[in-house]
Amino acid sequence: MTAQSPVFPFQAPLLPLPSGAPTLAKHLHAMLSIIRRHGPLVGGLSDAEIVKTAAAFAALAELPAAKASVEVLNGKVYWRDEDETLTLESMVKPHRFLEDEFVRTVVTAALSTSMTLARLKALSFSEAQALIDTLAAAHGVKAGGKAGNVTFVSYDRAFKVVIAVQERLTVNSKIVTAKTALNEWLAAADAGDEVRALINAAFGLGDQDGVRVAELVRLKRLVIDHPLWKAAMAAIDDALEVAGKAQYLRVYQRAPDGKYVQIPLDLASV
Repeated sequence: MTAQSPVFPFQAPLLPLPSGAPTLAKHLHAMLSIIRRHGPLVGGLSDAEIVKTAAAFAALAELPAAKASVEVLNGKVYWRDEDETLTLESMVKPHRFLEDEFVRTVVTAALSTSMTLARLKALSFSEAQALIDTLAAAHGVKAGGKAGNVTFVSYDRAFKVVIAVQERLTVNSKIVTAKTALNEWLAAADAGDEVRALINAAFGLGDQDGVRVAELVRLKRLVIDHPLWKAAMAAIDDALEVAGKAQYLRVYQRAPDGKYVQIPLDLASV
């Protein structure tokens, strides 16, 4: 090994993993522990392999953890509460330890998962844009999609990645005019119960002063040939504004029946 070669991190402490650490981190921790115990065996590692090993040590050190709020004073362990009050560990009820461990285990796992999803999103969007630019510049080929929505498929079409762009809508003060127009239509037309339910849902309890934007969009999809209804829809168009755009990543795997099934990336769907 030359004088410029990287230094193998035998001296770097391999800290114990926090509860809730991801499984891959546990495997990596176990392998690095073995390497550390058998340091002389790694003399034949190349400089690149040593750099990668050092990076693995650093990655474990950066794992998020919800550590217990404890402090050691004069050889005694104290637990700190939200008021910064220290309580001797022997004075804390046993069930509080169990609850604290459960919460911190879940939080640690959640923090790690959140970081993984954030990296997945950032990597996917940046790589997707790089691929679009490359295809456009070198081959004159565009990925499938329109208005910012693109679809990529694997060569065997077993997997599909969709980058979707969706506008975030809000309403302005003109929504009052739209509500008045809808009331005029309700008074003049023989509205069915389903349409009345949609109108009530649109102007029921919601996030924007009692207006649900998603329900307004559903109303606009209805085809009703009445001048007052058309006037109301025009008023809704005037009341809706684009507050911004959001990008969504959707990943699909082809099922045996040939249909694409979305790989769940949210907790409720797993």
